[in-house]
Amino acid sequence: MKPIQEYSIVSNAPQLFFWSGYDPEVKYECSCSALVTSAGLVFIDPLPLAPEALTALLAEASQPPVAIILTSGNHQRWSLELGKKLSVPIYAPIGAGEEIVATHFYEPGDDVLGLRSIALPGFGPGETGFWHEEKKILILGDALINAGEEGLLLLPKKYCTDHRLAMKSLACLKNFSPEILVTAHGLPIKTGVTARLYPFT
Repeated sequence: MKPIQEYSIVSNAPQLFFWSGYDPEVKYECSCSALVTSAGLVFIDPLPLAPEALTALLAEASQPPVAIILTSGNHQRWSLELGKKLSVPIYAPIGAGEEIVATHFYEPGDDVLGLRSIALPGFGPGETGFWHEEKKILILGDALINAGEEGLLLLPKKYCTDHRLAMKSLACLKNFSPEILVTAHGLPIKTGVTARLYPFT
């Protein structure tokens, strides 16, 4: 995947950065984010960012980078290169699979660098969402896809490890009332998030 030339700011308090680009390997638009938490600047499922853009993001962030978090075993992405460049650890979920490379592995439900992890079994290996309680930000990996005019879509059945279990696991999201939703595919959603999640929970 070619380096992405620019990022956008989804939220200023806390700072939530976002960038996306077309990945020819998966033949789909992929997205990622970086969020300033109580621990510092955390990159989530990072995609390659052009050097100038990365430098600008780091300069704009109110806190220094502290880690990279992966939401599943399918999202190694640019984490190894970025982790080495920034000298920060990589956190991956237990159950991500033997091929995933990480410094630390977190358990479902753990607090990870100022974020609460949410286990979503049945999707990709180790699929996990993250919740920023203070600002009501929900970050998902592949479980739901923002397909623009088509709305929110479930991860296609062929990519699920257990489709029936995946459908059941989404029920836990009804315990949250997010004001911002970020997924690993598609643009962030900032209006009517809870209502848009309702059909899946």
